[in-house]
Amino acid sequence: MAGSPEMLPVAFWLVPSEPRRSTLADLIAALAAAHRGPVFEPHVTLEVNHARGDLSLEALLDRVAAVFDPMTLTAGRTAHSDVHYKTLYVELDDPRLFALQRALRDELGRDDASYELRPHLSLLYRGGLDHDTRERLADAHRLDGERIAFDSLVVVRPAKPGGDLSAIEAIDTSLRKRLAAF
Repeated sequence: MAGSPEMLPVAFWLVPSEPRRSTLADLIAALAAAHRGPVFEPHVTLEVNHARGDLSLEALLDRVAAVFDPMTLTAGRTAHSDVHYKTLYVELDDPRLFALQRALRDELGRDDASYELRPHLSLLYRGGLDHDTRERLADAHRLDGERIAFDSLVVVRPAKPGGDLSAIEAIDTSLRKRLAAF
């Protein structure tokens, strides 16, 4: 349709607070180096969607962050799969994550539910890693019961026009906002 704004790929992450953010980042970097995977910022992916090109993502982030407090989540089991983005991950289960996803979708004006939120914190992206290695890594990096504080929302966009979100090395995560004041 002529005159319709372009739809751009976008995702939203919830990232841990310091000092835990740094310790998790170090673990992710070490696992990536040991298993030939990419390095990425510790995060929970809340939503993957599209935004109108004329939508101010900064204003959207300001509005959503203003109504959610920082949250401390309890880590579940460390699990693994042969899926690239879930090679090694920590399960999370908290209704506030679903409320945050709903608020983001509402602000995007997108009611589609194409991204099914299964809250987790990835530790390694590396498709094709054999089952025994993944099992050993899951046993070695158990965080069960640990409390992890999260305090910031991040907009994830392609680093270049026309790009997508599939390559972690080619994304822009510079737009971020702390959740409402402590």
